[in-house]
Amino acid sequence: METYNSKEASRIAGVSLRQIQYWDERGLIRTSVKAARGRGSKRLYSFDDLLCLKVMKDLTYRGLSLQKVRRCLQPLRRYSAEHGRALESLRYLTDGEKLFVITSDREKILDAIGRHFVFSVGIGRLVRELNSSLRQASAATRRASARTMRQFIEKQVGST
Repeated sequence: METYNSKEASRIAGVSLRQIQYWDERGLIRTSVKAARGRGSKRLYSFDDLLCLKVMKDLTYRGLSLQKVRRCLQPLRRYSAEHGRALESLRYLTDGEKLFVITSDREKILDAIGRHFVFSVGIGRLVRELNSSLRQASAATRRASARTMRQFIEKQVGST
């Protein structure tokens, strides 16, 4: 399983380091890989943790309270645990007061149809954005490693 430190998680999910720390301290989003254990220790995040950060950012940006978003993350984590990864078909719907998680479950879809919704958030879009950010971060890391190796070789060749 690939893991990401706080700095990488911040860059990939588009959330500030301070925001990640605040959400962790308040128990809103806890890392599933390695939690911080005092000052200077490092948190490690999984792909699903990054997705939760992205969902948290997206829903709070849309004006949902932190408590509502916390409730929203529970089904996402449950689906991720059951299916190995978050389902790209998941959608969150809200009427401004209640949050509904919609999957391919016919009964849930029918129950939600009769409500007036303020907005809908597709998890698939967030997963695609996250995958794109991960590819960009990986490419940047490879370029930096290659540059470091070239500099090392040039230094070795120049010193002989």
